[in-house]
Amino acid sequence: MLAATLLRCRHAQSNPSMRLHTSAMYLTLWSFLDTPSPSAYNYAQNVSEQEPLAMKKVRQAAIAQDPTEAQKMISPLQGVFLSHLVRSQGARHILELGCYKGYSALWLAHGLRSQTKGNPQLWTCERDLDVTAIAKQNIIDSGYADIVQVLSQPADEVLQGWNAEQKLDMVFIDANKTAYKKYYNLILERDLLKENGQIIVDNVLFHGQVHGLDQDGKTGRKKTIAQKLNDFNKHVADDKRTTQTLLPLFDGLLLIQKNKH
Repeated sequence: MLAATLLRCRHAQSNPSMRLHTSAMYLTLWSFLDTPSPSAYNYAQNVSEQEPLAMKKVRQAAIAQDPTEAQKMISPLQGVFLSHLVRSQGARHILELGCYKGYSALWLAHGLRSQTKGNPQLWTCERDLDVTAIAKQNIIDSGYADIVQVLSQPADEVLQGWNAEQKLDMVFIDANKTAYKKYYNLILERDLLKENGQIIVDNVLFHGQVHGLDQDGKTGRKKTIAQKLNDFNKHVADDKRTTQTLLPLFDGLLLIQKNKH
């Protein structure tokens, strides 16, 4: 099974259309489901909520423009999962760190649409001004401009300048991977979350590299992204301010809940 999995991993790496949005599946989802093929993933996606046409257009346009860069986007199945989390939590105010072209923001906003009270709002930020312009247009074209505001700022600046009186139900982190610990600490130190508020962090297994580190945490290279993510994961695990669950799904999804005082 391991040999078959590695063979498919190599095939995925040489075939951009195959690996788009599913690169983590070959390294994390397979081991979680104990299956040597992506059939379980495809089945799950087929019987889950389907990707709305507006979002599909955004994803396909990104792939057509630059297949490699498009891998920054979450998969449709992960979008469904995030949207489900928003609805089940009853979240009304969400901050997303790392917007890219707005695809994940659209899924979060899709979940917010079910909230009829409390003026649901999503703020998403991106430091790349060219990408920000695309994200803004995608959000307008998809019909979510009334509840999504795109901030043209780096994630740390957004957190440092955030009005601490405007508490957040959820923060989705998908920005600079090496700064995850900084984002996390800013959110908690500035007390930006509501009671029982959640932080959702993407890519914490980083294509299988994080959990593959040596036991002493060394990778042979000085402070790789995987090492910094490993440091972040352990930091959260040791932090008494929160309770966490790391799901070996997609590219590693860390669910963090603020503990009650």
